Amino acid sequence: MVTCGKIKLTPISGRTVRLSGDLTKCKTKKDDNKKIVSINCEYDDCDMTIKVGQTVRPKPKHPHRVNVIAAGRTATEIVCYDLMIAEVNTTSVFALPFMGGNRKLFMWDSQFVNAFIGTPEDENCICLLYRYSGDSMFLKFESALCAFRNFRRRYDPNPYHVMFVFDVPKSCQASFEHYVNGRYSEIDDLWKLKILEFHGFDIDGHTGKILFQSDSLRYELEDKLDVTLPPDSELYDKPNPEKEIFNPEYYDIELSVLK
Repeated sequence: MVTCGKIKLTPISGRTVRLSGDLTKCKTKKDDNKKIVSINCEYDDCDMTIKVGQTVRPKPKHPHRVNVIAAGRTATEIVCYDLMIAEVNTTSVFALPFMGGNRKLFMWDSQFVNAFIGTPEDENCICLLYRYSGDSMFLKFESALCAFRNFRRRYDPNPYHVMFVFDVPKSCQASFEHYVNGRYSEIDDLWKLKILEFHGFDIDGHTGKILFQSDSLRYELEDKLDVTLPPDSELYDKPNPEKEIFNPEYYDIELSVLK
């Protein structure tokens, strides 16, 4: 954890470092799409500026690339800023559960970064990117992943991350293809329920409504977009290859500006 004045940087997960504390003297700059591109915090004992594309160090040996800055809010105020190497992508929500288990089993809240449907060298697969750790628990976890029946290969895309590539389990190949094509409603009902169970989601929540083509979500989208959608319309965007296929440069900490 790094402390500056009345604010601090704390690693939260493999994806996120959190800026918290007294944020009253922190000012943000946004782009034309109203996304935060920088934060400047001015205090008597320090002046800290964090920009998208830079690297922060919440710990001396823990460089963290900032590709996304998101404000954490209550009903009345901003309570933190999450500095993320990436937002959770669609594959992590809909395809990672094809591996079985649940979030806890895959270290979702600690070392997990994102899942992908391919890399520059791999196709028709499920790829899991993790923040590397020399901790004995993570090393045992690595060994367990490499023992999976559908394990294909492991490699280090950079010094701070490790990637595990798996063949798509035969039992969910058809559902995986439906996901890749954005046909969420055509995923097998059993796998739909396993997706919800993996994340601890309720069937009446947003993901459940996407999978089961909820009328209420369709009406909500029609109102938002001012259109009339056919009853069989999918209610979520087709996976975007730019986010769902691993981009080594986007996740490479050494390519960002180390500070």
